[in-house]
Amino acid sequence: MKIKKTLTRPGDFCARYGGEEFVVILPDTPHMGALHVAEKIRLNIIKLQILHEKSSPLPIISLSLGVATSIDQHLISHEELLRNTDSALYVAKANGRNRVEFYTDHHHDIEL
Repeated sequence: MKIKKTLTRPGDFCARYGGEEFVVILPDTPHMGALHVAEKIRLNIIKLQILHEKSSPLPIISLSLGVATSIDQHLISHEELLRNTDSALYVAKANGRNRVEFYTDHHHDIEL
């Protein structure tokens, strides 16, 4: 699996989380590190050039990724972290797909 191969640290974890969704857990990773890994995953999947003619915006399989983090001073429950990530994912899809979006409390997104 190309996603798992992108993860380089022993504690990083990837698993299917629904039909077409995956969750990637990156312990002790600040938001810029998480964004970097997400973009690296997205680019690695694009490089595979797997045809998917009904896919938008490209005729190949692409990824829309939502990223959210919880660091020591702002700990949140895993349920809230997943909700935040899901919100960022929907923003990525709404903004044209094949992109990474980061969730913040103010719903501002960081585009890579």
